[in-house]
Amino acid sequence: MKELKTIRGMPDLYGLEVQAISFVEKTCEKVFRSFNFKEFRTPILENKSLFERSVGDTSDIIQKEMYELQDRKGENLCLRPEGTAGLVRALITNGLDDLEIKKYFYIGPMFRYERPQKGRKRQFVQAGIELIGDDSINADVEILQVAKIVLEQLSIPSELEINFIGDIECIENFRDYLRDYLQQYKDQIEEKLYFRLLRNPIRALDSKDEKIKDIIKDARPISDFFTEEQKTRFEDIKSLLDSLEINYKVNPNLVRGLDYYTGLVFEFTNNNLGAQNAILGGGRYDNLIADLGGNKIPATGFALGVDRLAEIVVTNLDNSGIFLGSLDSKSKAYAQKLGFKLRSNNPTLNVETYLGNANLNKQLKKADSFGFKFVIIIGQEELNSGVFKLKSLSNTAEDQDMTEKELLEKFS
Repeated sequence: MKELKTIRGMPDLYGLEVQAISFVEKTCEKVFRSFNFKEFRTPILENKSLFERSVGDTSDIIQKEMYELQDRKGENLCLRPEGTAGLVRALITNGLDDLEIKKYFYIGPMFRYERPQKGRKRQFVQAGIELIGDDSINADVEILQVAKIVLEQLSIPSELEINFIGDIECIENFRDYLRDYLQQYKDQIEEKLYFRLLRNPIRALDSKDEKIKDIIKDARPISDFFTEEQKTRFEDIKSLLDSLEINYKVNPNLVRGLDYYTGLVFEFTNNNLGAQNAILGGGRYDNLIADLGGNKIPATGFALGVDRLAEIVVTNLDNSGIFLGSLDSKSKAYAQKLGFKLRSNNPTLNVETYLGNANLNKQLKKADSFGFKFVIIIGQEELNSGVFKLKSLSNTAEDQDMTEKELLEKFS
């Protein structure tokens, strides 16, 4: 019989790892909701054409990272590699692509066929927000505020890099210039890569290939192709960030990896994940909804890799709950009764009613290893007296003798 094992890049999650992931997810949701973003859930499976039309057929996602399959009717489907395109498709499908401003968030699994490495899995959790229907710089800055607060709440140090890439006309003019510029280096670039760059030469700006970096460093910046209005908009965004004391660095080579971006693009970086140091990124995509068949509506947003943040976040595993141990069958039955009352009295309280047969010392060690702040061990003496010793496992509080009523009041 073939050995049962996980698929490469799709590990089972348990223990401290899943606790860290859950902590990041809950923090994201808390911050998203504090800005009045509402949850939106889309299917894991989409038509492959959705991503070909949105992220661009020269992107790494389409070229080599798609999990593709055909259903029984021969439809070309794929596991979603990112969240924005699916949410935009859902807006159009459900008639939500009107002019009213909408704010949505999502948290869920995504799939990319790439080489697994630190912070990179083939199945991963992504969280993101989309602010639909507002073309003002205030919308751009609001999503940056959300991103900054998420990372602050997770106590993850980061640096913000921003760039501005103009509108579609500006981007096309810049592409034409880069095609001409790259032609003089045709003999220095591997043929397959060269023709791929000709299709979308902007990708040369943030290439990781050292030879491409060296070639592109003398090219004109995209800012040379801005209209006066676009120059002013970028300056206004920077002024607003300055007034909010949000620190940033302008990176003229930052373009992000997806074709739908226009206007402001950004990344938050952290150096604890090696060369792949971007932990959160996004930008404006004012043409995507119309390009996919909806109304012409501006939009902006960002996404973050939950798993990536979970690898560098320091979680607080102190659940401040109570561990109820017991020394025989009668005390175990009473512990279950007491635990039921405590949970009914306070549904958010974490109560462990120990079901094993370990001795007193081993139960205390288990309570400590689980991260509980308080422990009660129930035996015949406690059952007869109705008084229980509430033992603190921290050094900041003393043990207390308490009745059942007093316990219920304390943990209400």
